[in-house]
Amino acid sequence: MLYMTFLHWTLVAVFTLVFILLVILSSREQNKKTLLSMIFSSFLLVSVGIGFSLFALDKYTKKAKLISSSQKRDYRKESVIVKGKIKNVGKFKIGYCNAEIRISNDTSGYGNRKKAYFTPSKSLGSLFGSKDVKSNIITEEYRAIEDLDPKKTKSFKISMPYPSHFVNPKYKVKIFCH
Repeated sequence: MLYMTFLHWTLVAVFTLVFILLVILSSREQNKKTLLSMIFSSFLLVSVGIGFSLFALDKYTKKAKLISSSQKRDYRKESVIVKGKIKNVGKFKIGYCNAEIRISNDTSGYGNRKKAYFTPSKSLGSLFGSKDVKSNIITEEYRAIEDLDPKKTKSFKISMPYPSHFVNPKYKVKIFCH
């Protein structure tokens, strides 16, 4: 659920007042077609302004931090279990947090200290319909937690399929909260 703070509601009220002011100013126009186009353009302008402003405000009011994460491979189900804790470090309640899990295969060789600067994740064969080309990077997004109060911590557990062709996987977990 998306929680709107008093700052969000204040922003919506300000943009509503701007829309009303623009409609009142455009009502002085005598031509009906011009009047309707002015009102429509005012509506579009205010809608875009509200959308961008709410997104920016949401980014700065809903702050969370990934405290810990661990990965464990489940051989019976051929999956990876990612566990972690998310802490709300902001002053406002968070509706939900999504966890983006990225598994990348180390293509420079297992145990090799040299790293390649550029390693393509797919070969040229995938462009021409080859079925045996497998990706070296898997990225999936899951809903990790919901309803996180300020200064509180919640744990999450996510199970995702493990690509069987990976030799030396590297895991990266990012969170996005709203």
